[in-house]
Amino acid sequence: MLNFRRVKQDFSANILKDGKVLFDEKAILNAKIVALDAKKIKVMAEVKGSYENNYECEIEIDQIESEVVDSNCDCPYAYDCQHLAALVCYLEKHMDKMVVDFSKQYDVGEKIQDDALLEKIEKAKEAHESLQVQTQAKELLEEYVHACRVLTKSPFFLPKKQIEEQKAELGVIVTSSFNMKKTPSFFDLQIALRLKFRTKPVIVPNVKAFLDAIKHGESVYLAERMCLFTERSFDEDSMRILDFILDFYALQIQEKCQRTFHLSKNDFGELLALCFEIANEKTQLVYEEEEGLLQPLPCLFEQTLEKPIYYCSRHARFNFALEFIKPPANKILISPTLMANKETVLLQDVLLFDCSQPGFLYNGTFFRFGPNILRSHLKSLDDVQAMTIPKPLFGTFVENVLPELGSFVQIDNQQVLEEFVTIPHVNKIHGRCKIAYLDGEMECELWFNYDGHEVPVAPTHINIDHIQTFEKEEGILSRDLVIEKQIIDELFSDFMFDASTGRFVAKTEKKIVEFMTERLPKFQADVDFECPENLLDRFIYDETTFGLHVKELKTVHEFELELKVNGALNGIKMDMLWDCIASRRTYIELKENKRTKKQTRSKILVLNLKKLSHIVQLFDEIGIVKLDNSTFKRPLWVLSHLLEDRFKEANIDFTMTENLKKIQRQMMGEEAATIKPIPKNIQAELRGYQKEGFYWLERLRTMYLNGILADDMGLGKTLQAICAITNGHEEKPGMQTLIVCPTSLTYNWKEEFHRFNPKLKIHVVDGPPPRRKNTIFSKAKIDVLITSYTLLQKDIEHYLQKDYLYAILDEAQHIKNRSTRNAKSVKQLKSHHRLVLTGTPIENSLEDLWSLFDFLMPGFLGAFDRFVDKYVKPSEYTQGNLETLKRKIFPFIMRRMKPDVLKELPPVSHITYHCQLTDVQQELYTSYAKSAKEQLSRLVQKQGFDKVRIHVLATLTRLKQICCHPAIFAKDQIERGDSAKYEMLLDLLMNFAQNEKKAVVFSQYTKMLNIIKEDLERMHIPFLYLDGSTKNRLELVKHFNASDNIPVFLISLKAGGVGLNLTGADTVIHYDMWWNPAVENQATDRVHRIGQKKKVSAYKLITLGTIEEKILSMQDRKRGLVKQLISSDEEAISKLTWEEVLELLKT
Repeated sequence: MLNFRRVKQDFSANILKDGKVLFDEKAILNAKIVALDAKKIKVMAEVKGSYENNYECEIEIDQIESEVVDSNCDCPYAYDCQHLAALVCYLEKHMDKMVVDFSKQYDVGEKIQDDALLEKIEKAKEAHESLQVQTQAKELLEEYVHACRVLTKSPFFLPKKQIEEQKAELGVIVTSSFNMKKTPSFFDLQIALRLKFRTKPVIVPNVKAFLDAIKHGESVYLAERMCLFTERSFDEDSMRILDFILDFYALQIQEKCQRTFHLSKNDFGELLALCFEIANEKTQLVYEEEEGLLQPLPCLFEQTLEKPIYYCSRHARFNFALEFIKPPANKILISPTLMANKETVLLQDVLLFDCSQPGFLYNGTFFRFGPNILRSHLKSLDDVQAMTIPKPLFGTFVENVLPELGSFVQIDNQQVLEEFVTIPHVNKIHGRCKIAYLDGEMECELWFNYDGHEVPVAPTHINIDHIQTFEKEEGILSRDLVIEKQIIDELFSDFMFDASTGRFVAKTEKKIVEFMTERLPKFQADVDFECPENLLDRFIYDETTFGLHVKELKTVHEFELELKVNGALNGIKMDMLWDCIASRRTYIELKENKRTKKQTRSKILVLNLKKLSHIVQLFDEIGIVKLDNSTFKRPLWVLSHLLEDRFKEANIDFTMTENLKKIQRQMMGEEAATIKPIPKNIQAELRGYQKEGFYWLERLRTMYLNGILADDMGLGKTLQAICAITNGHEEKPGMQTLIVCPTSLTYNWKEEFHRFNPKLKIHVVDGPPPRRKNTIFSKAKIDVLITSYTLLQKDIEHYLQKDYLYAILDEAQHIKNRSTRNAKSVKQLKSHHRLVLTGTPIENSLEDLWSLFDFLMPGFLGAFDRFVDKYVKPSEYTQGNLETLKRKIFPFIMRRMKPDVLKELPPVSHITYHCQLTDVQQELYTSYAKSAKEQLSRLVQKQGFDKVRIHVLATLTRLKQICCHPAIFAKDQIERGDSAKYEMLLDLLMNFAQNEKKAVVFSQYTKMLNIIKEDLERMHIPFLYLDGSTKNRLELVKHFNASDNIPVFLISLKAGGVGLNLTGADTVIHYDMWWNPAVENQATDRVHRIGQKKKVSAYKLITLGTIEEKILSMQDRKRGLVKQLISSDEEAISKLTWEEVLELLKT
């Protein structure tokens, strides 16, 4: 039998040790016996070595002598290595199994004739089988024990009643001693619970396991049973304390802490503060003069649950006792003490906590300071205790410090202050700053002057003579240290202080420029600055003066401006100044003369931004691009910006001729202008407000000005415009007027001309291109051409060959986007006068307004980018900016609302009906919203939000379609009951028809209107239908208004939302939501307008919990912008943000 101890003697101790490590690490692979007889055994294996190398090993052993006969390894060591040693260890452990495996290769009776070997193999089999039985028994026992443990512990296998939720009372026990003489760095705490099934409280044996179980909603073994604790297990106060421990300290609680965990002094102070806050919510603090009550803090105990930590309901306070030490010392000592519920307590007898509820522990009670004592007060206590006040500071202490100190503390022994006399300094504190500048570095020394005596601010440079100057015959002069520190902190905020020289040092160009351009100008009233010549040469402080002189010219439509600039800003471009104002940069770096080869630092022009911003604003409004002595012409509308008071306020020398002042007053409506009466050819009786509108248009025309008639829908803008056109043609009968409007309104305009002034020759430009061209260039007498926005784009080259009297845009919101072909086309037109008609001058944002005025008076509202920066960006929606814009546009926009001018017009009631989605709709809506949100999120992440707006719009439109009816979302067959909103609409229409009401139904989806059509036919309810393809729309409108037998008119919102007169109806139904409520209001005003005699009801049909409800909410949040500017009550919807889109997609 092999003696492995003798075999191992062939290896050194170190090699054998390393081999044992390899064996333990299971580094032996594929070990097998390759030769075996009664005398020898040969084994081969693969052994894992270092650096992921594997080595082939082979060893032959004499079984009788128990010694290695031969060995080999392909490692560098070759033989007697750790790999062979590992193989020997493996053979020792598994030899019986290896022998059995070897014997299976042979038929024992035939191959092995050696009886001794056969006997050896049989013994190996018996030993291996015995080992297998033992191993299996051991594995079975281990599996049994493990399974028992899991089955009794894992919640997967436990009945619910065994881990039901427990109710518990929480206690946090402070086991550390409150030793006042030695402030502890940490406090030891335990968590105790009172459980219903146990009479005695339980100390949590493992704090970390308990907190983890609560945090993750898991059960924990406690008090000899599995317990489940949740937020419902504890009362609200206890849960707040547990949350505090979980949120802030669970990560610091180590497994080894077991029953006890530790909080730092600051952390324990925060725990005290929380417990005090909870208690104080139930018992308010009493007044100072009353004695406070001692009550236990919730859940907090000292040493045991029988000893709660208390709090006092009365605020604690500081007492500062003053003591005067007479000459020769001449000092004031301050001794701080504490007042704890009318008991005077020394600082060394308490534990102070500078936590969120500053206070202290004394005799097991927490005392909270009043709200005037902050954490910073407690942090400075050590300095206060160590301080004595010498005689030169008596004046400072009494005159400046004591009045402030009294608001924080009770001051005792004030009578000691009668031992000396103090006097306040008479003059305002003033500084002197001496500046040195050399090799690009700046050094500053600062002194403060007190009634003729200077004191350096550097502590190292104050001598006895300086401080004794405060001791005067009449008393001790005060020094305002707080004001000094404020000036120093702000003046030298990022400078280094050199204690050896007593100077503040700046070594970078950026700091030096900032000091000279921002801080020096700011403190010039408080500090005298002594600058060396080499520094002053670089910095020029702006003192530019301006003059502006306004003169008339021979031409009526323009005037002359003469600008005078005297100073350093002469020649500076306005864009450069705008950049400085926007970035709050207080200087301009002036370029050196290019012909000078010498390298020198550039000069810096220091600006007064407060003064300059007002001037730049004024000059920008009148189109000045460069500040220099110059003369230039401006159109007459610029007079609206030239208000004399504004220029005087900016200290600009301003003059204007008397004749121009008169024109300006007329423009602003402050003085009547000579206006022609209403033309005799007008066949209509104008209402008072319409006459006022006509006179306003005439005033603009005679002054060569342009404007926006923005009256509410239905107030007769068309009639007022026809009156103005008539007057213009009477003065210049040979010229034409061009009217551009939506396609649906071209013939409506022609009808209105025939109605109000049939003498004017009117032609609509439509039909194929040759016919349109012939109409535009016709030599026949044509007073007015009417075309659509679409056709104007196609024929713009023809229109540009002519000069018109009037260019009028109706429903001008079609050019609200400045980059569209509509906007670009109309702005190319040539005309003497321009007029915009729209009931919605601002649909979505103020950018709409800019585009309208860019057509009327290019340059009036400045450059687009600057306009956006000032007025459009949400951060700039300040009342001041909107008021400026309102004042600017006031002379050129007229807007009246129906409730203000048509008192006789019946009221309109706005009614919202809500419904829930059907199951079919809800399933479709939720599924699509979820998938669309995921898809859009990926696109936004990949391309950015701005580049996927078209996908966003498509997605939101699809959601709106689902709300209307699944049939317009998908191509499935229409089923009754698939849409809750549709069923509600049919019920309403049936009811209206039975009660002889006439309803106009608007929808933006013609497919939806066709669905309604089919059901109205099935229900035998008469109706009319109008969409973009309808040709005889005016005849349909007349028929509907005249007939009492047609209760329903179905209209596409885009085709009939403007220009139609539907006063025969008394009910409006908006079937689906439009992004812009102004469009819906326009549609409602087709019914609620002049001529309406009946009360009007406007219905909105909204599905709950969908995009429609959220659009309403979003519109409410953005209400009121137009009202601030032009006195209306319409909506302005800013462009959707990605966050708003996500909100819309929520289900």
